[in-house]
Amino acid sequence: MRLRSSVSALAMTVAALAVALVPAGPAAAHHGWEHYDTTAAYYVSGTVTGVRWGNPHPEVTLRVEDKQVPDDWADREIPSDLEDIGGRQVMEATRDYSGSGDELTLFLAPIERLSAWGMEGEVEEGEKLEVVGYLDREHDDELRPELIVLEDGQAIRQRSVPLPVAPEAASGDDTAAAPGGSATGGDGGGDGAADGATDTVASESDDSSDTTVWLVTGGAVLLLFVAGGYYVVRRGNRA
Repeated sequence: MRLRSSVSALAMTVAALAVALVPAGPAAAHHGWEHYDTTAAYYVSGTVTGVRWGNPHPEVTLRVEDKQVPDDWADREIPSDLEDIGGRQVMEATRDYSGSGDELTLFLAPIERLSAWGMEGEVEEGEKLEVVGYLDREHDDELRPELIVLEDGQAIRQRSVPLPVAPEAASGDDTAAAPGGSATGGDGGGDGAADGATDTVASESDDSSDTTVWLVTGGAVLLLFVAGGYYVVRRGNRA
């Protein structure tokens, strides 16, 4: 009887752990840059109305209040590491946000990267943000930022890998000032399809790293529970 009780308790423990490790709905979604239309970089600014601060990506709800690219946007100072992977070209190609929605959900970089990139603490409700980023291919009310500018003027990068496809400047009045009035993408030329394929592999590798960490951690915890249960069973047999 004692053995049966021990085995039953072990089974319940393992089942509960398995359920706890299963990602819970959209909050656990972890999409790479290829899930966003990076051919168009949009500018929005507004007030934060909601925050879910956690991995894999903190989610911030922004009430859109201004869609027009500021005159000095292309010349703004940005982190040097972002500049090295095409951030300046993105700033030059930024266009006015043309969506009709009043709110956007922003998916920020993972918390540990935000901290490493100089962001202290969480985004808070009521805070003003400026954002340039890319719309989700399937949900036009979801945007992944390239860069966010906090209320105190601090610019925080949101990307660590090259984009699958570099953004193009819009035509007409929606275009942010870009040298020569031309679209600026990647290195300014070359085989876009080949570059896109290479960069997609890089982005998938980058965005999968956090998922791998969670899986390894979960596996280690599960192994610990199983080992503990085995010990309990052996003790029960000896009793």
